[in-house]
Amino acid sequence: MADQATSRADQVRSAFDAQAATWLAKYSPHGRLAGRMSQFTDTLTRHVPAGGNMLDLGCGTGNLARAADEAGWRVMACDISAEMLARATETSLGNSVEWIQLDPLWRRLPFESTTFDAVVAASVLEYVDRPGAFLGECARVLRPGGIVLCTVPDLTHPIRWVELLADAAARVPLIRTLGHRWPRLDGYLTYLRISRQRHSAGWWPAVAARAGLLAVPSPAHTAEHSPLRLLMFRRPADSEGGR
Repeated sequence: MADQATSRADQVRSAFDAQAATWLAKYSPHGRLAGRMSQFTDTLTRHVPAGGNMLDLGCGTGNLARAADEAGWRVMACDISAEMLARATETSLGNSVEWIQLDPLWRRLPFESTTFDAVVAASVLEYVDRPGAFLGECARVLRPGGIVLCTVPDLTHPIRWVELLADAAARVPLIRTLGHRWPRLDGYLTYLRISRQRHSAGWWPAVAARAGLLAVPSPAHTAEHSPLRLLMFRRPADSEGGR
């Protein structure tokens, strides 16, 4: 099992290393992720005090981290991909974000308990082996009353139905062979292989509750037609029986 976990973690790291060179373009005005920064910063503005501490967990090329830094939060940003972090630091001159590389097999975040007012994890949870443990670490590093803001795959979106069919097709040897010949198809098949945490809308709050987090209803608008569901969880105040 340990070897299997190591192999999958390395696959996730390698996949994002390979995408680092083009990832910034996804946040351009016409990019696929263009609406994500306002989606997150609008919610942070409503729920996190000005000048608060934020952790961007799975920061990629650092677009969200830089936006939060420019909006006045103190930001630490982590990723397992060295290539993503290299792009992040190259484009962050003048910002005060602190960039930290995590081991692909990390189990404990390198921060003291009750450090952050908010943890952001955009399109991260579908790639982790143990979502409950991941959210438990988020709860540990949050201050009482702090929030976790994350996105997860929305299983009601039509693209997720297509992915189910594509995932089944990817098990056919001929499809795998074709994937090796066509880089774009190979990249898509790799994504399907490593993005395994696909769960119902009710599953995530239940797992978060076991990790010591409370679901917050309707945290913010989700971008129209997005295949992602935006979720927010809160660490209870001590008087509420927090961790």
